[in-house]
Order: sequence, then structure tokens, then C-alpha cells
Amino acid sequence: MRFIESVKGSEKRILLFFIVSATIQVLILYLLDGKSLIDSIYATAATLTTVGFGDVSPSSPLARLLYIPTMGIGVLMLPIVAVSIYEMHQKKVRGLNKSNQKDHVVILGSSNEIITAAVQEIADFQEICLVSEIYNLNPFPDKVHFIRGSPIEKVFLIKANIAAAKHIIVETGNDSTNILATALARELNPTAEIIATITSEERYGTLKSLGANHIINTDTFTGRLLASAVFEPSVVNLISDVTTSLVGHDFVEMNITEKLLGKTVGDIIVDLKAKDGMTLLAIYRNRENIVNPAIDIVLEKGDKLVVLV
Repeated sequence: MRFIESVKGSEKRILLFFIVSATIQVLILYLLDGKSLIDSIYATAATLTTVGFGDVSPSSPLARLLYIPTMGIGVLMLPIVAVSIYEMHQKKVRGLNKSNQKDHVVILGSSNEIITAAVQEIADFQEICLVSEIYNLNPFPDKVHFIRGSPIEKVFLIKANIAAAKHIIVETGNDSTNILATALARELNPTAEIIATITSEERYGTLKSLGANHIINTDTFTGRLLASAVFEPSVVNLISDVTTSLVGHDFVEMNITEKLLGKTVGDIIVDLKAKDGMTLLAIYRNRENIVNPAIDIVLEKGDKLVVLV
């Protein structure tokens, strides 16, 4: 059903007409001619594919009479259906089909390395729609819905069904286009969490005012890592380890459960480590992290725990 729902217009009508024709052939053999269901399906498949073994065929006069028009329709339409399916596949891999995803992650990207890393981290947990001009074909056919187009043209954001997205990642490789893409994304989706990148601190306030919830300065972050590698290589190794969920350890955000409300950090820190193998790093409260929280801090409704696993 999901496949048929994804087909549009005339292609959908052709496919449905072909399926109806094949179904009628099966029913004629099964109900009127007394063939078994398996034999009916087998004979219909042999007819539609023009193989025609002849070992199973309609035997009663009425069945033969009714079978003729449906047989002709099915055989004539088979090439049309095959071409339609091929064209649908080509549209999908070439990024021409509109997304029907909901609560998905939309990536507006221009860097193959960053896009690849983001897809690897997210694909197992949420559906992804990628909008990019740097690929001619879907680079991750089993993991993302691909829209080939500019991240700063509204028509492609609409095709990505950005209005129904839960998260939007903006990484176009340029601060000016990041700003424009963020503005368009926020216009089309007032509630999604927008994560955007910049290379200039001067643009931080602009992105924030346009509605970006999280802003990452890629150049500053990279510079700090490079400097740390000179004096503290173990720190860089640790950061590389914990910032990927694919190998080693990982940072994880946890919602506060009802049984944790009102408890202090001191009450839960030992249990987290002993029972779940987690180390508490911070409490996320009011969009800010309380890093290395004091043991007497009381957990409140809406808090989230940032832990190392």
C-alpha cells in the first residue's frame, strides 16, 4: 500500500488498472474454472509475462470467454507498467520525487563529509530527507529520501515536506546561504528544531534571531581541536570517541522520568553508573547545560540528563 500511495497521477492509474486486470484473471480461474488459488496465480503470472507454459489454463467455455479480454489487457499493459516502474525508480534516485515523510530530519547540505557523518549518526533513529545540489543521484538510497536542488530555493524545501519536519540541519558551506536557508526553513516550519553552522562569530546573532535553536561554529571548533592535539592529544582522542555513536562511547540525552523528579544528583549518580553504566556529565535545563552538576541540585520537571555511555 505504501508503494501505491507514493505513485502519482497517471502512473498510479496504470498500476492500479494492471493490478485489477491481473486480479480478475486470478478470480476467473479460481471461482469459475475451479482451479486452486496457487494454480490461478501461477497461470496469470505466466500469461502476463508472455511465458505461457500452457500447463494451467481456463478449461470451461465461460472462463475462456471472460479470460480473453483481461488476458489481452494484461499483456498489452505489461510494457507500460514496466516503463512506469522504471521511471518512478529513476525519479526517486535522481531526487525528483516529493517527500511524504513526517517528524523527519531535513538536511540542507553542501559538504559530502558532513552529510555522510550526519546520515550515519541519524539514519538508524529517524527518517531523513536530504536536499543538496552536490549529488546527481541519491548517495544513500537505503537511508534517505533525496531531493536534488538548492537548499535556498523554497520549492525544494517544500518538496522535502519541511513543514512536517521535526529537526532541520543547515550546512550549506557558506554563512550567507546558511542564513537564507535558516530563514526559509523557519518561515515554512515555525516549530522545528533548527541546527545551523557558521564560520564567523559575527553571524551568530543573525542566525539566532532568524530562529536557529542550535548554532555550531565549525571553524572555531576545528581550531580548538587542532590546538588541543598539540598539547593534549588524549583530549582529542576522547572527543573523537564520544562524538560518534558508531564506535566506542557516546554522549546521550535522557528525559527525566517521574521517579527521578525531586531527587538530587547525589541520589542518582551512583545508580546511573552501577545499574546502567552511565556517567552524568550535565543537566540540560532552560536550554542551558549545568556541567558537572553539584550533588545537591534537585531534578526538576523538564530537565534532561546528558550522560556518557
